[in-house]
Amino acid sequence: MFTPSYHISSETLNLISEISEHIGILETLKKTTTKNQEETFDPFQENDLLRAHEKLVDGLSNGVGRYNQDDQRVRLHMSMLFDWLTHTEDHPLIYSCIFHYELASIHPFSEGNERLGLYWQTLLLTRWRPILAGLPFETMVVERQQEYRRTLAYLSETAKTTHFIEFILRCLLDTVQQEVKNKVENKVKNKNREKVKDNVPENTINEDVEAQLSKSEQRVVKLLASDSHITIGTLSLRLQLSEAGINKILAGLRKKGIIERVGANKNGSWKVNI
Repeated sequence: MFTPSYHISSETLNLISEISEHIGILETLKKTTTKNQEETFDPFQENDLLRAHEKLVDGLSNGVGRYNQDDQRVRLHMSMLFDWLTHTEDHPLIYSCIFHYELASIHPFSEGNERLGLYWQTLLLTRWRPILAGLPFETMVVERQQEYRRTLAYLSETAKTTHFIEFILRCLLDTVQQEVKNKVENKVKNKNREKVKDNVPENTINEDVEAQLSKSEQRVVKLLASDSHITIGTLSLRLQLSEAGINKILAGLRKKGIIERVGANKNGSWKVNI
């Protein structure tokens, strides 16, 4: 059976330990973990990868939803990769990184390979620990795109995968640490609010506004609230809507004053006003 070539360094083991510890803290802070209710793809199914690519590029490429020129070698390599993914006994933090790296290296699609690899790793991670759903992990990696590209450019295959695993896990650790920090700060703020709250029901305005939104609008607002830097492409994949559809929803929400764009289109962020 095909087995990717990689080396697990002591740094990787330390990162796995730290990430697992912080995920445990996050689960404790949240108390209950619920699986993402959004319809999504099965990260262990190759056909779902092809469907996800179709959603990702939204018909802008002649190769949408299929491998490069239906190359037999690419199809075989991807088939073996999914076979390995299904049977590997490696830790999810490892095999999710390896799949991401292999997809970027095989480059099976004419466009969108790195973006899809990152999204697919997110699916694998949330399948492992559902509490990771909604965290801005993808945004963290995108913000470090130059380092991401440099890591993929290493000449030695084994060294390349080792550095790639370490880089991705550092991004995930930073994401989880920030989420833990946010949860702790919010918990303190909520306790302070409890001491001074009056008799006015909380979230009355929010609930009234939310009731006026469509289901798709509510889902978009929820994702923007959890990650202010989320991209149109990521919204498209998570909600399984076309990018044109996402842009239409965003335009409607902006017109209603529910959301607004802060800063430039490229490096700005979203602000939710409810």
